Amino acid sequence: MYSVTKEWNPNQKKLSQLLAKQETFDQAIQLCLQMHNSVHDLKKEISPTVYQSLLEGLTPAIMKYRPNNSFSSIAWSIWHITRIEDAVSNILIADSEQILNKEWLEKININITDTGNAFTENDVDIFDEMINTKELLKYRKAVGENTQKILQKLKVTERKRKPSKEQLDRIIQEKVLLQEKDSIWLLDFWANKTVSGLLTMPITRHQIVHINDCLKLKDKYKRKYV
Repeated sequence: MYSVTKEWNPNQKKLSQLLAKQETFDQAIQLCLQMHNSVHDLKKEISPTVYQSLLEGLTPAIMKYRPNNSFSSIAWSIWHITRIEDAVSNILIADSEQILNKEWLEKININITDTGNAFTENDVDIFDEMINTKELLKYRKAVGENTQKILQKLKVTERKRKPSKEQLDRIIQEKVLLQEKDSIWLLDFWANKTVSGLLTMPITRHQIVHINDCLKLKDKYKRKYV
């Protein structure tokens, strides 16, 4: 199956190059906004974004489909990339409040707040049984709209800033990550990233990788059941 990451890679490389120089930071932000929009359903384009293509015909059954040879479902992947984006953009970049709150948890019908990195296959199955997929997609849209606003406000003086201890502490306090090895390693990973680094990973690159996986799962489901 065609991989959308191959088409994505040239822009990802260009983004890194633009972010590396102070004088091209504004260009980098404009490219980042375009790339970020591609992994969301934020506005109508002449052609659907890669994420909008995923949403076409995406039923709850397809979202919750997890083949025996696959760890994740589409629902889990969307939760995973959205939770990471929510926490990174709001806590580590903007130092603001996350979109996820008690109201959203009730709508989505789950009681977890972490990124799902430490999930087992059984955890994914339980998650898929509980999740309200319609509300999950609404949560993702709310996170995406908010991140666009954050990106537009970024200043060149912030490009080399790394997360503060207080911001990293919030990641644990707000239970974005768990005190388990498959989860907590991300704290060190993010701690060593500048704002520019966070824009390349996870705000852009991380999302397209998982959406590519989602497109493959959707294709598998259709070949098996349609």
